[in-house]
Amino acid sequence: MGRRFPPPLVGVERAAAKAQCFVDIAKASAEPLDKTEFIRRARSQLLKPDGGTYSEQYLRRIVSTYIQLGVLRQTQAGVTVYEFAHDWRSNKLDFETFLWYAVKQSWALEGSFPEGIEGLYNVHHVVNQASEPLSRGTIRTRLGEKYGYEFNDDGIRGYPLLLESMGALRSGEDGYEATNPDRFSERFRNADILWQFEQWLKREGPNTSPPSDRVKRDLAKYYMYRESGGHGQHRQLLDTARRDYLDESVLTDTSNPRLERSETYVKQRRHRRETRETICTKFDSFTPQSLAGLSTATLEQIAAADSEAEAMRAKASAGSGFSRATLEAMVPDRQAYTFPEAFELYDWQEKAATKWFTGKQAGPERGIAQVVTGAGKTVMALEVVRQWLDKHSEGVVTVIVPTKVLMHQWLEELVETLGIPADDIGWLGDGHKDGFEDGHRVLVSIVNSAVKNESLSQTLQNAGVSEHLLIADECHRYTGDSFSNVFDCHRTASLGLSATPLSNQTADERTPEDEMLVANLGEIYYELSYDEGQRRGLIPDFRINYIGFELTDAERMAYQRLTDAVVDAVTDIERQHQNQLYELSGSFSRKLQVIRNNTDRATPAITDYFKYTQERRELVADAVARQAVTLELLEKSVNNEQKAIVFQERIEQLERMIAPKETRGRDTRTGEISDTDVDRAQLYDRYPALKRIDEKLEELFFTANYRPVMYHSGHRNAAWNDFAIEWFTDDGFANVMLSVKALIEGVDVPSADVGIVRVSSGSVRQRIQTLGRILRTGDNPDKQAELFVLYARDTVDANIFERYDWREELSQAEVRHLTWETEEDAINGHLRVATDEEIPDPPAARTIPDPEELAQGDQYPGPREGFKFSVNAEGNPFIRAEEGRKFIESESYRDAASFIHAEKGGGSVTVNEANHAVTYLGESLVFVGVVKDPAQIEYKETGGGSLTDESDFSLDEMG
Repeated sequence: MGRRFPPPLVGVERAAAKAQCFVDIAKASAEPLDKTEFIRRARSQLLKPDGGTYSEQYLRRIVSTYIQLGVLRQTQAGVTVYEFAHDWRSNKLDFETFLWYAVKQSWALEGSFPEGIEGLYNVHHVVNQASEPLSRGTIRTRLGEKYGYEFNDDGIRGYPLLLESMGALRSGEDGYEATNPDRFSERFRNADILWQFEQWLKREGPNTSPPSDRVKRDLAKYYMYRESGGHGQHRQLLDTARRDYLDESVLTDTSNPRLERSETYVKQRRHRRETRETICTKFDSFTPQSLAGLSTATLEQIAAADSEAEAMRAKASAGSGFSRATLEAMVPDRQAYTFPEAFELYDWQEKAATKWFTGKQAGPERGIAQVVTGAGKTVMALEVVRQWLDKHSEGVVTVIVPTKVLMHQWLEELVETLGIPADDIGWLGDGHKDGFEDGHRVLVSIVNSAVKNESLSQTLQNAGVSEHLLIADECHRYTGDSFSNVFDCHRTASLGLSATPLSNQTADERTPEDEMLVANLGEIYYELSYDEGQRRGLIPDFRINYIGFELTDAERMAYQRLTDAVVDAVTDIERQHQNQLYELSGSFSRKLQVIRNNTDRATPAITDYFKYTQERRELVADAVARQAVTLELLEKSVNNEQKAIVFQERIEQLERMIAPKETRGRDTRTGEISDTDVDRAQLYDRYPALKRIDEKLEELFFTANYRPVMYHSGHRNAAWNDFAIEWFTDDGFANVMLSVKALIEGVDVPSADVGIVRVSSGSVRQRIQTLGRILRTGDNPDKQAELFVLYARDTVDANIFERYDWREELSQAEVRHLTWETEEDAINGHLRVATDEEIPDPPAARTIPDPEELAQGDQYPGPREGFKFSVNAEGNPFIRAEEGRKFIESESYRDAASFIHAEKGGGSVTVNEANHAVTYLGESLVFVGVVKDPAQIEYKETGGGSLTDESDFSLDEMG
């Protein structure tokens, strides 16, 4: 669903006139009025511009809006007004100030509509940033682009008008313009409780106190629920933070709405200021500017340091940004370019480093090390750096990383682990622009900084570097059009590092990206698999549980319908593009993308393929039983006081774990909450059990013992990922982390007891490697960490068992197969051990029969996919091409064609990967002979026919 813009504000046009009428009605009554009576009086006093009367239904909606705005006050006794409304009608306040007081009192201080404050700020900010007046439609478009909002049909209705009534916007013929931008920006930000807490936690640190863990829990839930499109129950979550943050006096005094922090927070700010002053007095190298942005916890560590060097280390360890002084303080007291005295490399690290220099697979001083995450590939690379710089006294080294986090990790490792002097190290990125012309021997660069303006190539050229070792950490990240430019730099040696460098290691199935990576870095010269890492004790032991579940009858029918559509699309694609598919490398989907991008005509079959495969994946991902199993596992981990990490493939799947059902808005006609997520509502009509399980998931979300955080790349504020990591540590309050792919690289992930791969995919192998690094057995050696992998049986989910033989991949781990046993509705069920029949078969070995043991016409047990050619009624072999039929001259193909002509008068022939020609006789696939590689076929220079010619024999006739 995604983050939604706040519900519309209906009836705010002519706000001053309506407010005056409503306030005067309330003032005229000595007691609060029953809402029905208030509306009756309003009907007689508030008239339309043409003098007509409003309907009771419309006025009921408008009165509700003005209660929400704070112009009116709804109490248990009835409708009345706040004290400042009397000040307005007594001319002590102008209307703009009164309206701001009303909104601040109702939305912020009483917490009735906190997301409305955010909406006002964002609308005002978008208009303020524009260089020209903006229409309402343009404002909506820019809100979607800047903040990722989704909108219902009412869009931003009421917000520009309300801002105009407050004096924050001015409207003209060309649209809206901002007035007094600084004044109103500050107002809205001060009144945004969530934003205030975000700034507090960024400044003081996620684990600071205040706020308490209870406040952090509810704050995280409020943020997650809003970001996932939820509406309805979320405000109660922010109430905890609002009451904790604001001084009690401002919550009870309604005469002059003001925003003041409670004494607890004021005292913390005072302590922070005093700690900064202590540090600057104690250590000469620190200034108030150098301490800006550090959390109170970090400041306390620096203040407690016994020496300036120790203080610098404390600052650096907090990830507060590196300076030359920080790096110098980290340099150990030992010989440069050496490991610590007691430090020993693992034997695999020594072997991998030595093998890189000898270069039997990739050539000397080049190649990719494929090493499972967490085994220590960085230290292995440090050994390569040490030896290479010793051998190449004039050489320099560049380490390319994808993120700032990894850049900081490398800087620390180079200094503390390898003892490289600070002056020998430079870094490019995160505001730093060092280069080799500055005298550095090692440069650590974020990839986007390296390729920007060809910075890496330029510094190598400026310094006149002749010998250069390029280390590409997480090298699989550099295959895109932009980042791949990093390989344009001059280099004499290359080392790639990754747990999953290539999408497919088989040479004939590599993608163009794989080929590019191998061409620039070399072949994979060393592998340390997950299994080997576990056998060596580098990765903790745990149990893998594969949980198979069934689709409901309705889901199975829909799945079969979509599968039939996919099959039809594939049939059409193979008929039209068979030999193109054979000639291209990469996955089937990637081949289709290439074909579609390189053709000028429409490709409806390819469009259908992607459409129906996507719908099928979404159907399986949203399966009722998947939600039920996930709920069961989460409830169990929470009850057992365990920490769990749940992986999804996409952010949308994560959001459906948080607010699958409560994606609702307000009906603009009645003011009532109503369903607006049409797609989900349609799913509920088709699969009623899904609605019930979604309700159960939301019930779990609002349970006090369920304390989730979420980590993904789509946050509107990236600080929430930092909060999530800190809150999920052993000392943090969180017991569940909901994550997407972003958790994998460059993140110091806290350990967990339970891992759940909720949505299986082709990258499930990578998930298992990652989870193997983060799962733990804890202090109790008998307590076994567990990983659960969910899959829908007899669907594309089960492809994970066709791609990998998990018995070999995970031979060191305990593996269990479980089945979700359900009753009638697929919700109420339990896990049991799978029967032998339910356990998926391992991938069948792909055998290529020996042609010496086959005669023409024998049944063929080998591969049946490959290059296609046809034989016409005269016995001539040909292929179809853009220019028409191309007849084949190659002798081996003509011999095969003679057999086809003799047996069935012509037809279709396939040449597989072993250059074995095969065809169907009846329903049997038979061997025809060994032919020349299709890439070496000789064709006649001219040929008859055209693309519109009918085939002599159809595929249907061939069986």
